[in-house]
Amino acid sequence: MIWESSYWKEDLLKLSDKINKVYLSTAYDDDMLVEFEKDIMIVMYSVRKLVEAKKLSANTEQIQLQVKSFRNRKNVTRLNWHRIQELYDLDLTSNESIKASYLYNQIIHSYIFLVSLNEEGIVEGFYFTSDRTRNQKLFYIALRQLDRYINIVGNDNPVEERYEYNKIIEDYINVASTSKRDHGIG
Repeated sequence: MIWESSYWKEDLLKLSDKINKVYLSTAYDDDMLVEFEKDIMIVMYSVRKLVEAKKLSANTEQIQLQVKSFRNRKNVTRLNWHRIQELYDLDLTSNESIKASYLYNQIIHSYIFLVSLNEEGIVEGFYFTSDRTRNQKLFYIALRQLDRYINIVGNDNPVEERYEYNKIIEDYINVASTSKRDHGIG
């Protein structure tokens, strides 16, 4: 359980700053890509913990993010997972809107996590899919899109919450939570 969420949110904002100052502006090397993957995993786990601890407003919890998806063509295994050009139809892109909870679970449980670079070798985004969805589709999210979401989470400070007792689970559930500002990802 997270008692004081400000420390978690401050760290998210620091990682957002790193995304902008390093990952979106510096040509990659292998060490940086390892660090990038670790940072994204920490971000996604942190967001999940904040959601589970009810430290975010309902609006933030319900945010939808825009991703691209690509349908699977071949069985994905531990020996071929890195060959996404063969395994997925990358020429046929579908645009999808997914809940943040779906996004962070896909990334936390990723079977595939591959960085996408532009011509200058700078990170643009990354491909991912979980162990459960690897034989259905592959997703891609632009790093700027994810960074906007991280900033929303890092700056979300609920000012009002309402709880009701649930007899079935023998505990209180959060039925409403609002923050000072309404936000979305554009």
